[in-house]
Amino acid sequence: MDITYKPQVSASAPGKVIIFGEHFVVYNSEAIIAAINRRCFGRAEFTGNLGVWIASGVDTKSNPYTIEHAAVRGEPSNKKLLEPLSTFCRHIIREYALDVGLKIYIKSELPIGVGLGSSAASCVMLSGILRSIIRLNHGEEISSTDRKWIYENALYGEQMIHNKSSGVDCYVSTYGGLVHFVGFTETTSIKSQPLPFFLINTRRSHETSELVSHVRRFSRNSSKRFEELTSDATAICSNGVKEMANGSLEEIGRLMTENHKLLREIGVSTKEIEKIIGICSRCGSLGAKITGAGGGGSVLVLARPETISAINGALKGLDLCLEAIKIEDRGLTLD
Repeated sequence: MDITYKPQVSASAPGKVIIFGEHFVVYNSEAIIAAINRRCFGRAEFTGNLGVWIASGVDTKSNPYTIEHAAVRGEPSNKKLLEPLSTFCRHIIREYALDVGLKIYIKSELPIGVGLGSSAASCVMLSGILRSIIRLNHGEEISSTDRKWIYENALYGEQMIHNKSSGVDCYVSTYGGLVHFVGFTETTSIKSQPLPFFLINTRRSHETSELVSHVRRFSRNSSKRFEELTSDATAICSNGVKEMANGSLEEIGRLMTENHKLLREIGVSTKEIEKIIGICSRCGSLGAKITGAGGGGSVLVLARPETISAINGALKGLDLCLEAIKIEDRGLTLD
């Protein structure tokens, strides 16, 4: 039977911030995670040669997948970033016996290795493209069945990149919004007023797999203390859900600061991050913490508008600044 494909298929998926619960969620704790208004875009074109080739755009300033960008920022090489994604796509094509050749172009608004879910968004976007090709439903509304398939396969792809993944990044990138994550079978959307969140990119990339391995060693070597910290992290998440529903910015900020203390104790903070968080606190932020794996990456800040100027002024000496972000209700989209 002849199958006719559209000349090209496009998709995009959002990055994320973890507001509460990173690392501990891997050990059956809870997490509160939000999709953000920064996305990874992909366009697949059909070729006459069977197989998958992944390329990246040439805009080195906005696309972290380019060789030039990686060299300038000291980030992992282009091959290291793109090869696992190609392998992931080839796996699905073999599994479904698709007789196609694809060249996929990626462009991303998500820097690599800074805790914003770039690998998860890439895998979700690619899963969306491949599901669209399998189902021949380009541009149509994504069904709940298809979205579940996309999430599960994206999680498989992300686990090829990282040693261990809780699934929260892929979940929120697939579905969007603000989510209370208690496990694969229990997720709840959180309704909240707009929250004044900001990011500070420390400009220090990290290897998520290395940090996950570090936390695993901590959990084994200090098992009793790690259980106590995991219990504290769960309590923070539970309180966070209530305070977000109440719209209490002061309490949300306080809980963020408490969450960061737990992350510092398990060894995923750095002297630079502590300096940044100290500046934010002294200049009037409501709360600040690592978001994501740590070891560099990004700091998530909750701050009222009247304090932004003071915080940015103090960060100027570190050549850093706040970047406003919004929670993104849209998850994966197909074009």
